[in-house]
Amino acid sequence: MTTAGILGGSFDPVHRGHIRLATRARRVLGLERVLLLPCAEPPHKPGRRLAERYHRLEMLALAVEGWAGLAVSTYEIARGGHRYTIDTMRALRADGLRPVFLLGSDALAELDLWRDYSDLLREFDLAAAERPDETGRAREEAWPDAVRTRLRDLPVAGSPLGEGGRIVRVTIEALPISSSLVRRRRLERRTIGDLVPPRVARYIQRHGLYEEEAPR
Repeated sequence: MTTAGILGGSFDPVHRGHIRLATRARRVLGLERVLLLPCAEPPHKPGRRLAERYHRLEMLALAVEGWAGLAVSTYEIARGGHRYTIDTMRALRADGLRPVFLLGSDALAELDLWRDYSDLLREFDLAAAERPDETGRAREEAWPDAVRTRLRDLPVAGSPLGEGGRIVRVTIEALPISSSLVRRRRLERRTIGDLVPPRVARYIQRHGLYEEEAPR
């Protein structure tokens, strides 16, 4: 089975920070590949309309071009609607992958709010990119007990990565970039060349994306 990192999100649009996280996680964790998996509808952002799916997919395809081991998964977009992480991970495993879910360590504080989170923790390995707070300390005190008891540091002992039951901490210096910053720059008619890959910047310009506030 192929061990693959799964990096989900709305990717509206994909930016340099996404690519950095994917490439660094692949190298540090020794993953065979990383799949960037855009959602059809973001469950935590019901009030904002995303760019059309085909635009987000095309931008992702342009962003991963030339990066060894990076690919785009259309699993959630092809099915539409809200998808839950546990269901997607099970489906990817059934398709022959040994998936490792990639997320920021800040998301661990709310992991117990996710659908069937205890099953997710038991069945799959998660890799959390450390994102210290403004004091420089990780937010461990905010993490549920179910998270803290499964924390592991690299190298991971025991079964191969992807077998499940662990949360592996990965130190990856995050770029100060967000999709919302890209969209704001576009609204203000400012350059985005330092935020997104060149091919993505040209695509956004050519199609006039994010020039107006997205309708709700």
